[in-house]
Amino acid sequence: MDDLEILKDRRSKYGPPELFFETYGEMCRLLDRYAEASGQDTVNDGHLMALKMVLLKVLRSTWNPAIDDNYCDGRNYFTIAEMMGADDSALKNKLVKNKT
Repeated sequence: MDDLEILKDRRSKYGPPELFFETYGEMCRLLDRYAEASGQDTVNDGHLMALKMVLLKVLRSTWNPAIDDNYCDGRNYFTIAEMMGADDSALKNKLVKNKT
């Protein structure tokens, strides 16, 4: 597929990119604001980015609930967020071993 064919395919699967990225950007801004307001000493960027990937999959699934890949990817991004959010390195290792 060339670039135009890929864009056309993605539009049919996930909706117009203008609307998607406007919505995704707003959701990410809200998540950033919420994390900043949480009172944490520092925001865990890896954890936050994994959660943003979950949001991406939520949006794609909202537009087209029939694409199974979004659910699988979303679960895996949540697992990554859990790993990134763990304070204890032993817990992170345990999570990695349990998820494989």
